[in-house]
Amino acid sequence: MRILWTGFESVSYQFCRSVGGRSCLSAECTDSVIWIVSVKLEDVMMWSSLTNSLLTIWMIVSVQLLRYSNRAAEMDNEFAEFEDMEMEYMSEQEVTLKPHGEANKGPRDKSATVDDNDEDEFTDEDEFSRPIKKAHRQKTESEILPQLRFADVPAHFRSNWASYQVEALVLSVLVLYMLNYIFGRARNRNIANKWFMDATSLLEEQFTLVGDDGTSENLREGHMHKETDSIYTIWCSGRVGCQGMLITLKLVKRQDLIHVVMNLIRPKEDKVIIRIDVDNNEMDSFVFAIGQRKLVTKASKEKMDLSLFTIERKGVDRLGLPSSIVVYAEMFEAVNAIIDPAVLSMFRKYENAIDYFHFSDQYSGYKPSDGESFTRLPETSRVLFFAFKMSSDIVEIDALLRMVFHCFEKIRRYRLSREGKLKADKKRQSVQEAFLKTTHQARQEAAQARREEKTRERKQRLLEEEDPEKQRRLEKLEQKRDMKMRQPKMKQLKVK
Repeated sequence: MRILWTGFESVSYQFCRSVGGRSCLSAECTDSVIWIVSVKLEDVMMWSSLTNSLLTIWMIVSVQLLRYSNRAAEMDNEFAEFEDMEMEYMSEQEVTLKPHGEANKGPRDKSATVDDNDEDEFTDEDEFSRPIKKAHRQKTESEILPQLRFADVPAHFRSNWASYQVEALVLSVLVLYMLNYIFGRARNRNIANKWFMDATSLLEEQFTLVGDDGTSENLREGHMHKETDSIYTIWCSGRVGCQGMLITLKLVKRQDLIHVVMNLIRPKEDKVIIRIDVDNNEMDSFVFAIGQRKLVTKASKEKMDLSLFTIERKGVDRLGLPSSIVVYAEMFEAVNAIIDPAVLSMFRKYENAIDYFHFSDQYSGYKPSDGESFTRLPETSRVLFFAFKMSSDIVEIDALLRMVFHCFEKIRRYRLSREGKLKADKKRQSVQEAFLKTTHQARQEAAQARREEKTRERKQRLLEEEDPEKQRRLEKLEQKRDMKMRQPKMKQLKVK
């Protein structure tokens, strides 16, 4: 808008200067300006309809303002010659008549005075009469009207690019952000589609339905759901022993320019997170986690089941695991059963690709944040988590997915020993009792609040009752409740 207004003023001013001299004082000049502006507007007809409408309204208003300003200038110039005559007349009256007393001042002798008086006796006052001009009062500085000054037309923006540095910088950043968003979103979509196409054949071997969107009534396969521009999900179902498998492709936010810059400082990689919901009778009671030391240690502090049931197991070096791998387990016998030669070889071969494995029958999510607490024991589920880095190598994708299904089948068949089962049940009972103790005060406060709410409702119903007989009965019932609450609680013993 600022650029169009500047160009309009520049063209109109130059045209009027070339036609009329000092300023454009006629309607013909204004019509010519309108014709020039209309020609200029033909170059920007590719703008949207809304922008063209707004610009047209704005130009019409601007032309009307120019017409009114030209008319005002013409009216001012009509009285210019009268102002010139008045200035000439005032210049003639600059010399005023001095008072008679001041003219006679000065040292004169008596003879000169007598001669003057004699001459005055023979002069006739009416013989020569000269019209006396009245002296006009000079105007003060405050009464002098200021002269009209024409505003300087700003220079065209093409000749003064330095004045638009901030606008150019903001526009460049916006254009760069939009281009990065378009190309980053397309790149994430291509990466997710490629991974899904590489894994589809193996997934179809293991599940009946692969890629259902979960919204349509009819089953649709081969569909990858887009959560955000950087998160895609794939739902698989139709396998014995599990309710389903959810694959989450968590990609780098390439569509966000800020995250792209931060990724240059702290690089991140695309992740694949697989969650398998196991049936109730298909998994025994144990909690187990294995993976990169940093990630597993962080998960043990944030997730409820790992923080309550597991500890870091030392002495796993004899199993042959890499030094960067750590194990958190509830019982050591589960470690020996799960880490078999097949799993061990995969950890050695794809050490950098695997993030962590998390198997639990007591999974309830993350721990509550500071200042928050559960009022009741959270619901638990039997879940298997597999997290590893996304790869474009189809051989690596196939090997990691086959390891996922191998671990799932092994956990289905594995059962704890009798001592291990008793120990696991005892641990879960102690955790439940500890939780009830910590939440006892909160549950008491909640029960007290519910009792007070019921008491207020009864009293409100008593006040709203219009029948006197019913109101008396309600008052008696309320008094009985109060007396019962005030009585001390005692145990009754039967004596035989």
